[in-house]
Formats: sequence, structure tokens, C-alpha cells
Amino acid sequence: MLLRQPHHLLLRLNWPGRLLGDDHDGLMLLDDEGRVLGANLLAREMLNLDKHPEPHASDLFAIPTGLLFDAASQTHPMGVPLWSGLHLHIKSGLQHSCQMSTQPATIGALQQIQSAVINKAIAHAKGNVAQAARALGISRATLYRKLARKTSH
Repeated sequence: MLLRQPHHLLLRLNWPGRLLGDDHDGLMLLDDEGRVLGANLLAREMLNLDKHPEPHASDLFAIPTGLLFDAASQTHPMGVPLWSGLHLHIKSGLQHSCQMSTQPATIGALQQIQSAVINKAIAHAKGNVAQAARALGISRATLYRKLARKTSH
């Protein structure tokens, strides 16, 4: 029932030494800003969510929230420190990645998505193009080229 709730990012949580992907995973849903939308009992216990009335990922994890979103493109779990000093293994997945794969994308739609991602990265970096390029995993020159292509259309 938790997974039917609209969300942007699904986090599977477990303690080091346990395998992710079984019934012992904590599940937590985040919106696109990193706010916690819901969590199962295991995740609430692991993260002590009862002490946080309206939790944000930055209240729970001792890493930048953007890294949780970046990890969605990785195939292996990521070790994440908690503010308590403990660590969890986390596997994250974007909700829209499943929906996008079921519909054919046009070139225009892909360009719109790329443009939105670039704009969000630049906004998140507070206008620092070099930092945005690093966050996107591309060179600054490539980012400028994509920006120029976007404005010429």
C-alpha cells in the first residue's frame, strides 16, 4: 500500500550485512525535494522517525540529499551514514523511471526532460555551472553546449 502513494524516490534501507530486496527492508518514500512522504514500520524503527514530526532526508542522513537521488542510477547499494554515527545500506529508485519505460519517448520529450534536469541542477548549484556539470557527470563545456542548443531552439 505504501508503494501506491505518489512519490519521487523510493529508498530501500537495511543494516550492513543484510541483503537488500527482501521482506526485512525498510521502505521510505521521498518527494522531489527530499521530504519524507511515508515509511514502513522497519524504516521508521531504523531511522527513529517518531522523533521527527515532518522529516526531511537531511534530518536523517548525514550526506547531501542529492546523493540519494544520484544513487538511483547505480545498480549497487550505497553505504549511508546517519547522524547517530550508524550506517545503513540504501538502494534508491526513481518512481518515474518505471513509467517512462512503458511509453515511447519522442526526441522533443527527451530534450524537455534533459532541459529540466539541467535547469534543476543549475538551480540546485545556485547558478554555479561548474558545480552543476559535476553533479550531472558531464564537463562544463558539454553543459554550456547543451545550454546553447536549448536557447537556439
